[in-house]
Amino acid sequence: MTGCLDGPLYGLKRANPYFQSQWRKDSEKGPTFTQRTEEMRLLKSQLATMPPEEQAKFTKTASDVYRYETSPEMRREAVLALANSPTPEAEATLMKACSDRSDKVRIAACKALKSRQSEDAAKMLSTVAQTDESMSVKLAAIESLGAYRNESAKTMLRQSLDEKSPAMQYQATVALREMTGRDFEGNVESWKQFLDAGGGPESGDEVRQASLPQRMLDSIPFIR
Repeated sequence: MTGCLDGPLYGLKRANPYFQSQWRKDSEKGPTFTQRTEEMRLLKSQLATMPPEEQAKFTKTASDVYRYETSPEMRREAVLALANSPTPEAEATLMKACSDRSDKVRIAACKALKSRQSEDAAKMLSTVAQTDESMSVKLAAIESLGAYRNESAKTMLRQSLDEKSPAMQYQATVALREMTGRDFEGNVESWKQFLDAGGGPESGDEVRQASLPQRMLDSIPFIR
Protein backbone atom coordinates (compact mmCIF):
# COMPACT_ATOMS: atom_id res chain seq x y z
CA MET A 1 0.00 0.00 0.00
CA THR A 2 2.74 2.45 0.94
CA GLY A 3 4.53 1.73 -2.31
CA CYS A 4 1.55 2.41 -4.54
CA LEU A 5 2.08 5.53 -6.60
CA ASP A 6 -1.65 6.06 -6.91
CA GLY A 7 -2.15 6.23 -3.15
CA PRO A 8 -4.85 4.47 -1.11
CA LEU A 9 -7.66 5.24 -3.57
CA TYR A 10 -6.19 3.32 -6.51
CA GLY A 11 -9.48 1.52 -7.07
CA LEU A 12 -11.43 4.72 -7.49
CA LYS A 13 -9.22 5.73 -10.41
CA ARG A 14 -10.27 2.67 -12.37
CA ALA A 15 -13.72 4.25 -12.72
CA ASN A 16 -13.57 7.05 -15.25
CA PRO A 17 -15.16 9.16 -13.94
CA TYR A 18 -15.69 7.71 -10.48
CA PHE A 19 -19.09 9.22 -9.87
CA GLN A 20 -20.94 8.28 -13.06
CA SER A 21 -23.95 6.01 -12.90
CA GLN A 22 -22.45 3.17 -14.94
CA TRP A 23 -20.40 1.79 -12.03
CA ARG A 24 -23.63 1.28 -10.14
CA LYS A 25 -25.09 -0.77 -13.00
CA ASP A 26 -22.10 -2.90 -13.85
CA SER A 27 -19.39 -3.60 -11.29
CA GLU A 28 -16.98 -4.61 -14.03
CA LYS A 29 -16.76 -1.02 -15.19
CA GLY A 30 -15.48 0.20 -11.85
CA PRO A 31 -15.03 -0.67 -8.16
CA THR A 32 -17.93 -2.33 -6.37
CA PHE A 33 -19.67 -0.63 -3.47
CA THR A 34 -17.75 -2.81 -1.01
CA GLN A 35 -14.41 -1.92 -2.62
CA ARG A 36 -15.17 1.78 -2.59
CA THR A 37 -16.24 1.61 1.05
CA GLU A 38 -13.03 -0.18 2.01
CA GLU A 39 -10.94 2.35 0.09
CA MET A 40 -12.66 5.29 1.77
CA ARG A 41 -12.05 3.74 5.16
CA LEU A 42 -8.42 3.20 4.25
CA LEU A 43 -8.21 6.85 3.29
CA LYS A 44 -9.72 7.79 6.64
CA SER A 45 -6.94 5.91 8.43
CA GLN A 46 -4.18 7.57 6.39
CA LEU A 47 -5.35 11.10 5.64
CA ALA A 48 -4.14 12.77 8.83
CA THR A 49 -0.55 11.55 8.38
CA MET A 50 -0.14 12.21 4.66
CA PRO A 51 2.33 14.83 3.40
CA PRO A 52 0.54 18.15 2.72
CA GLU A 53 0.49 17.72 -1.05
CA GLU A 54 -1.00 14.24 -0.87
CA GLN A 55 -3.36 15.35 1.86
CA ALA A 56 -4.73 18.14 -0.32
CA LYS A 57 -5.02 15.78 -3.29
CA PHE A 58 -7.00 13.10 -1.49
CA THR A 59 -9.06 15.63 0.47
CA LYS A 60 -10.31 16.84 -2.90
CA THR A 61 -11.02 13.26 -3.94
CA ALA A 62 -13.07 12.62 -0.78
CA SER A 63 -14.86 15.95 -1.22
CA ASP A 64 -15.76 14.99 -4.78
CA VAL A 65 -17.07 11.64 -3.57
CA TYR A 66 -19.30 13.45 -1.11
CA ARG A 67 -20.44 16.00 -3.67
CA TYR A 68 -21.46 13.55 -6.41
CA GLU A 69 -22.26 10.32 -4.57
CA THR A 70 -25.91 9.22 -4.55
CA SER A 71 -25.49 6.65 -1.76
CA PRO A 72 -25.98 8.11 1.74
CA GLU A 73 -23.66 5.45 3.13
CA MET A 74 -20.84 6.47 0.79
CA ARG A 75 -21.39 10.15 1.54
CA ARG A 76 -21.13 9.27 5.22
CA GLU A 77 -17.88 7.38 4.61
CA ALA A 78 -16.49 10.42 2.78
CA VAL A 79 -17.45 12.68 5.70
CA LEU A 80 -15.76 10.33 8.17
CA ALA A 81 -12.60 10.44 6.07
CA LEU A 82 -12.67 14.24 5.78
CA ALA A 83 -12.87 14.50 9.56
CA ASN A 84 -9.17 13.59 9.57
CA SER A 85 -8.13 16.29 7.12
CA PRO A 86 -7.19 19.70 8.60
CA THR A 87 -7.54 21.51 5.27
CA PRO A 88 -10.02 24.34 4.58
CA GLU A 89 -11.58 22.30 1.77
CA ALA A 90 -12.36 19.50 4.20
CA GLU A 91 -14.04 21.90 6.61
CA ALA A 92 -16.05 23.47 3.80
CA THR A 93 -17.33 20.05 2.72
CA LEU A 94 -18.17 19.11 6.31
CA MET A 95 -20.14 22.33 6.67
CA LYS A 96 -22.07 21.49 3.52
CA ALA A 97 -22.71 17.99 4.81
CA CYS A 98 -24.51 19.46 7.81
CA SER A 99 -27.45 20.09 5.49
CA ASP A 100 -27.33 16.70 3.75
CA ARG A 101 -30.70 15.06 3.09
CA SER A 102 -29.67 11.99 5.10
CA ASP A 103 -29.79 12.10 8.90
CA LYS A 104 -26.85 9.70 9.20
CA VAL A 105 -24.67 11.99 7.08
CA ARG A 106 -25.63 15.09 9.06
CA ILE A 107 -24.85 13.31 12.32
CA ALA A 108 -21.43 12.28 10.99
CA ALA A 109 -20.76 15.85 9.83
CA CYS A 110 -21.64 17.30 13.24
CA LYS A 111 -19.34 14.84 14.98
CA ALA A 112 -16.58 15.56 12.47
CA LEU A 113 -16.81 19.30 13.17
CA LYS A 114 -16.10 18.70 16.85
CA SER A 115 -12.36 18.90 16.27
CA ARG A 116 -12.32 21.88 13.88
CA GLN A 117 -12.44 24.63 16.53
CA SER A 118 -13.21 27.43 14.08
CA GLU A 119 -15.79 30.13 14.68
CA ASP A 120 -17.57 29.19 11.45
CA ALA A 121 -17.83 25.57 12.56
CA ALA A 122 -19.23 26.61 15.94
CA LYS A 123 -21.84 28.77 14.23
CA MET A 124 -22.81 25.93 11.92
CA LEU A 125 -23.23 23.53 14.83
CA SER A 126 -25.34 26.13 16.63
CA THR A 127 -27.54 26.54 13.58
CA VAL A 128 -27.99 22.78 13.27
CA ALA A 129 -28.85 22.50 16.96
CA GLN A 130 -31.56 25.13 16.52
CA THR A 131 -33.07 24.24 13.16
CA ASP A 132 -32.54 20.60 12.21
CA GLU A 133 -35.70 18.50 12.03
CA SER A 134 -34.03 15.43 13.53
CA MET A 135 -33.55 15.24 17.28
CA SER A 136 -30.61 12.87 16.80
CA VAL A 137 -28.85 15.42 14.60
CA LYS A 138 -29.54 18.22 17.09
CA LEU A 139 -28.06 16.15 19.90
CA ALA A 140 -24.95 15.41 17.82
CA ALA A 141 -24.48 19.15 17.20
CA ILE A 142 -24.86 19.98 20.89
CA GLU A 143 -22.43 17.23 21.84
CA SER A 144 -19.79 18.66 19.50
CA LEU A 145 -20.25 22.18 20.84
CA GLY A 146 -18.89 20.93 24.16
CA ALA A 147 -15.40 20.87 22.62
CA TYR A 148 -15.54 24.57 21.78
CA ARG A 149 -14.39 27.40 24.00
CA ASN A 150 -16.06 30.45 22.53
CA GLU A 151 -19.08 32.61 23.24
CA SER A 152 -21.21 31.36 20.36
CA ALA A 153 -20.95 27.78 21.64
CA LYS A 154 -21.63 28.87 25.20
CA THR A 155 -24.67 30.89 24.09
CA MET A 156 -26.12 27.95 22.18
CA LEU A 157 -25.66 25.56 25.08
CA ARG A 158 -27.33 28.06 27.41
CA GLN A 159 -30.29 28.24 25.04
CA SER A 160 -30.46 24.46 24.94
CA LEU A 161 -30.99 24.40 28.69
CA ASP A 162 -34.30 26.19 28.09
CA GLU A 163 -35.51 23.57 25.62
CA LYS A 164 -38.59 21.53 26.56
CA SER A 165 -36.89 18.33 25.51
CA PRO A 166 -35.19 16.55 28.45
CA ALA A 167 -32.78 14.97 25.96
CA MET A 168 -31.67 18.39 24.72
CA GLN A 169 -31.25 19.66 28.26
CA TYR A 170 -29.28 16.62 29.33
CA GLN A 171 -26.96 16.73 26.30
CA ALA A 172 -26.37 20.44 26.96
CA THR A 173 -25.26 19.68 30.55
CA VAL A 174 -22.89 16.98 29.27
CA ALA A 175 -21.43 19.40 26.71
CA LEU A 176 -21.09 22.15 29.32
CA ARG A 177 -19.24 19.78 31.62
CA GLU A 178 -16.76 19.12 28.83
CA MET A 179 -16.50 22.81 27.96
CA THR A 180 -16.03 24.19 31.47
CA GLY A 181 -14.74 21.36 33.64
CA ARG A 182 -17.59 22.05 36.04
CA ASP A 183 -20.00 19.34 37.09
CA PHE A 184 -23.45 20.09 38.44
CA GLU A 185 -24.54 16.49 37.96
CA GLY A 186 -27.17 17.29 35.36
CA ASN A 187 -28.84 19.97 37.46
CA VAL A 188 -30.20 22.27 34.77
CA GLU A 189 -31.02 25.14 37.12
CA SER A 190 -27.52 25.11 38.60
CA TRP A 191 -26.06 25.28 35.08
CA LYS A 192 -28.32 28.20 34.21
CA GLN A 193 -27.25 30.08 37.33
CA PHE A 194 -23.59 29.38 36.61
CA LEU A 195 -23.80 30.63 33.02
CA ASP A 196 -26.02 33.61 33.81
CA ALA A 197 -23.50 34.70 36.44
CA GLY A 198 -20.80 34.85 33.80
CA GLY A 199 -19.35 31.37 34.11
CA GLY A 200 -18.06 29.74 30.98
CA PRO A 201 -15.09 28.05 29.31
CA GLU A 202 -12.59 30.49 30.75
CA SER A 203 -13.66 29.69 34.31
CA GLY A 204 -13.15 25.97 33.90
CA ASP A 205 -9.35 25.77 33.58
CA GLU A 206 -8.65 25.72 37.27
CA VAL A 207 -11.47 23.28 37.90
CA ARG A 208 -10.21 20.93 35.17
CA GLN A 209 -6.78 20.75 36.79
CA ALA A 210 -8.07 20.38 40.32
CA SER A 211 -10.94 18.02 39.65
CA LEU A 212 -9.00 15.15 38.04
CA PRO A 213 -7.21 13.93 41.22
CA GLN A 214 -10.42 14.32 43.18
CA ARG A 215 -12.42 12.37 40.62
CA MET A 216 -9.81 9.62 40.72
CA LEU A 217 -10.24 9.44 44.49
CA ASP A 218 -14.02 9.56 44.18
CA SER A 219 -13.92 6.59 41.84
CA ILE A 220 -12.51 4.39 44.65
CA PRO A 221 -15.43 3.37 46.92
CA PHE A 222 -13.49 2.72 50.14
CA ILE A 223 -11.91 6.20 50.15
CA ARG A 224 -15.26 8.03 50.09
